[in-house]
Amino acid sequence: MSPLAWFNSSVAAWFTAWGMNALVFSWLVVGVLEAEPRWVGFAQSSTMLPSLLFLLFGGAVADRLEPRRWLMLLHGVCCLPILALAGVVQTGALAMPLLLAYGATLGTVSAFVLPARDAMLSRVAGDDMMRAVTGVTLFQFGGQALGTFVGGLAEVTGIVSVLVTQASLIAVGAIATSRIAGAPLVRAQADGSAWSQIREGLAVVRGEPNLRIPVVLVVLVGIFFIGPYLVLFPLIVRDSYAGGARELALVLMTFPVGTILGSMLLRWRGGIGRKGRALLISLASGALIEIVMASGLPYPGFVLAGLAWGLAGSIFINCSRTLVQEAAPDAT
Repeated sequence: MSPLAWFNSSVAAWFTAWGMNALVFSWLVVGVLEAEPRWVGFAQSSTMLPSLLFLLFGGAVADRLEPRRWLMLLHGVCCLPILALAGVVQTGALAMPLLLAYGATLGTVSAFVLPARDAMLSRVAGDDMMRAVTGVTLFQFGGQALGTFVGGLAEVTGIVSVLVTQASLIAVGAIATSRIAGAPLVRAQADGSAWSQIREGLAVVRGEPNLRIPVVLVVLVGIFFIGPYLVLFPLIVRDSYAGGARELALVLMTFPVGTILGSMLLRWRGGIGRKGRALLISLASGALIEIVMASGLPYPGFVLAGLAWGLAGSIFINCSRTLVQEAAPDAT
């Protein structure tokens, strides 16, 4: 297999596990603990805030370490809290503080995984970055959709078995990462401290519009789109549609499935020429779809609207990633 194929295998394993985690974590909060809406927000924030706080630091660390070995180590570390949560659920000791600690731990690890994976992608992508990015997006959201589906079986197979499977998939991702050739095998050298690298990186982003604009848009999407997706959808399924884990799984699957279909279309047509304009159109489309979803649709209509949202999101995800990868200097 080529380095990019092993890379995509690692991505698929990680995001399958992450899709399972998104479903199980949400269901533990809204279905098992039957938390109030504010606690659902706190729980999801426990996974997102560490990513926001440590993402830049994670990027600086990724520049200083050999990405393959660093990713393998992070995969191994990520297995530990998942197995610990499985033990807590098995003993019946689940409580909101433990879930918050679990979410914060996984969010922190994720803040280091994402930049390390991006650093690896730049080494294995080859000459056609847009094609490589859309391929990675297919594996990412394909894995996420599959993981969400498997997580939805928790009511049948049990939450503990799903968590053990989740940890096993992350271990598989570590094995796939170990097979990636083409990345340097020596420790990367970086001048200055991690904080100085962060300042330099921010200065590069501020000074380069092709970097600054997509980065700002990605941050805004995290605040105004991902938040409603992770917090409101589980509450809507539970309170408006009286659904369980399987109904929640179907709703959470719609966005990644739409992203897969959109990415396949982009890959088939050979990419997008004016990526900046496409970013704005996709964001406007997503906002309109959210308005429609808030209008009290019946459950099938809500599911179809989520699929349309994923189609719009595929354009934003692929274009923003490609713009950043193409515009980022090799030294940052």
